[in-house]
Amino acid sequence: MTRRNGAGLALVAAAAWLGAAAASAQTGPGVSASEVRLGSWQPLSGPVSIYGVPVRAGADAYFNLVNEQGGIKGRKIKFIVEDNAFNPQRTVAAARKLIGSDEVLAIAVAFGTGPSAAAFPYVLQQEKTPFVTPYAGAEEWFAPPRPGLLSAQVLYENQAATVGRWAVKDDRKSILVIHSDPAAYHKPGEAAVAAIRKANPSAKVEALSVKWGTQDYAPIALDVLRRAPDAVIQIAVVQEVASLAKELRQQNSQVPIYTYSPNVTQSLPLLGGPAVEGIKSVSWTVPATLDNPALREYRAALAKYAPDQKPDFDSLLSFGFAKIVAEALRRADEPLNRTSFLEGFYKLKGYDTGILPPVTFAPDKPLGLSTLQRVVLKSGIWEAVGEPVDSTAEW
Repeated sequence: MTRRNGAGLALVAAAAWLGAAAASAQTGPGVSASEVRLGSWQPLSGPVSIYGVPVRAGADAYFNLVNEQGGIKGRKIKFIVEDNAFNPQRTVAAARKLIGSDEVLAIAVAFGTGPSAAAFPYVLQQEKTPFVTPYAGAEEWFAPPRPGLLSAQVLYENQAATVGRWAVKDDRKSILVIHSDPAAYHKPGEAAVAAIRKANPSAKVEALSVKWGTQDYAPIALDVLRRAPDAVIQIAVVQEVASLAKELRQQNSQVPIYTYSPNVTQSLPLLGGPAVEGIKSVSWTVPATLDNPALREYRAALAKYAPDQKPDFDSLLSFGFAKIVAEALRRADEPLNRTSFLEGFYKLKGYDTGILPPVTFAPDKPLGLSTLQRVVLKSGIWEAVGEPVDSTAEW
């Protein structure tokens, strides 16, 4: 299929989906003269709450800021968040409550690739409810584009491939890719392996799958020492990255470690201490300490609406996602419904949040951006490395 034909089919599919979504009412669901309701799910309990709590805080902070300024076209945003505990069954139940009972306009800034995918048959296919700017994503979500699904997050597969290319550029010739066993980690691990082999066919690259939720990394560290790589790429949650780093350093191994965006958080140095010093990664956003108007707005809003949260990449990312959602609402034509809301996204062409790279959406372009910032952990602080890179290019 040619790119032009693929784009044409995406436009036809989007038009059919939008028509179905708009058939029931001119305004709403989730819309009144004074309010627009958006739904979300986050892991607010369990081990993955280390991500979910700050992600909720960032989105809450921006929507509260918008409401304090009068809302959008006279409507305040009601952001309804359910705790899915990173569980697929609880996510489906949350989706049914948010759409069936709370009657939200859309699902926005939801967390979790596997859990969210479990809800797609109900959210996207049955209820024709937009699913926008998630903290989640997988390559198969967008190939082909799914009507109603829009993301401003660079795919995990592309992140892992970028990290793999970076390791090769650092002249690493024997690379071990360690990934957790669920598909959401395994597939990015495969992408890293493929990128390394393409960038340097003579490089030695191995993959090691580890059970998700592993707490004792001593045996894995010994396996790493036995394999003797000159670099490790780890695709896992932040607790496991910290655990591996500490075990390796205790074994006097200084092998360089690379990881990906979900672990660009101040939780990593808090958990790993000196052992994680020098870890390299890619980031979705600019550093949370940057001094520009958008970052000052973020830090002030977070201090006001989530004073228990310190500025960090996770809440900054969700603040940026919420900013994109709000801008789509501003640009949506009246009457506001699911159709006009999505069309508001399609009006975003190079929209700059000041937090993420500029985003552009279209029915055949559901991924709004592809750019990443390389970062390194120095003295417990993430610092930018060089200029942003296009994750889809062989930079």
